[in-house]
Amino acid sequence: MIDMIEKEEPIISEEEAAQYDRQIRLWGLDAQKRLRGSRVLLVGLGGLGAEVAKNLILAGVKGLTLLDHEQVTEESCRAQFLVPVTARGQNRAQASLERAQYLNPMVEVRAYPDRPEDKPDDFFLQFDAVCLTGCSRDLMVRVDQLCSQRNIKVFCGDVYGYYGYMFSDLGKEHHYALRIFCSLKEALEVDWTSEKAKASLKRTPVDYFLLHVLLKFRTDKGRDPDPQSFAEDSQLLRQIRDDVLESLAVSGDLLSDDFVSYCFSEMSPVCAVVGGVLGQEVVKALSQRDAPHRNFFFFDGRKGNGVVDYFGPN
Repeated sequence: MIDMIEKEEPIISEEEAAQYDRQIRLWGLDAQKRLRGSRVLLVGLGGLGAEVAKNLILAGVKGLTLLDHEQVTEESCRAQFLVPVTARGQNRAQASLERAQYLNPMVEVRAYPDRPEDKPDDFFLQFDAVCLTGCSRDLMVRVDQLCSQRNIKVFCGDVYGYYGYMFSDLGKEHHYALRIFCSLKEALEVDWTSEKAKASLKRTPVDYFLLHVLLKFRTDKGRDPDPQSFAEDSQLLRQIRDDVLESLAVSGDLLSDDFVSYCFSEMSPVCAVVGGVLGQEVVKALSQRDAPHRNFFFFDGRKGNGVVDYFGPN
């Protein structure tokens, strides 16, 4: 049983005031105090996770916990700047710790090499926000449902080649404004045969349906599409696309065959964009300084633009 961390009144020291002077001028002392009183769990230390970690540490949260059971590989070294090239074979979270801490010694950074699926519920309830990257659909839904009962903010995100997304669930009534945030389960289980959903189909980014395909691939294979098995994985992706779009009762023409050419590996520039948005959304939610996205953000690196949209019940 893990003891819940007592919320304490955050105090900004003179040293911290100097460190965060620009941010305090930008969004005010109260917002920075709220940020300095917040603890965040970051799951997944791939390229996207490294970007999010950097942004949260530099913003000045109280504590950041890194959780990842994967090992450093040659591919992760290309997209992940927190791990040294000499760290191949080591745990990604632990290999990221030294450089992450160096970014801002005022932030308490910890690393755990465990599988997130093996962590008990109480582990996730220690934090003010949980950010999940590179996770299975089942784990994301589980953590989102668990944390929503305790008013803990949940963020999810991934990068697949040129594509990236983020999702946020800040609760039914986030403190900043009376905005309704649906759960991830609700967002992914839209009934596309309903008249309301049909009416919104034209303005729904095709990336939403691509996300379904990629999450199903991860569930079925236990990994993401691998460039080393491009031909085999491309064929499987097209088959999963057909099955997913049929199960959702939407047109099979939504995703053309060439989508498979753009969703392999984490690309550093896409990680930087999506990680910047995701990190900023966590900061906004914790500091309560600006209106947050509701609920999805999708990025298509081929077009160089992002789309914000909302799915779920009103």
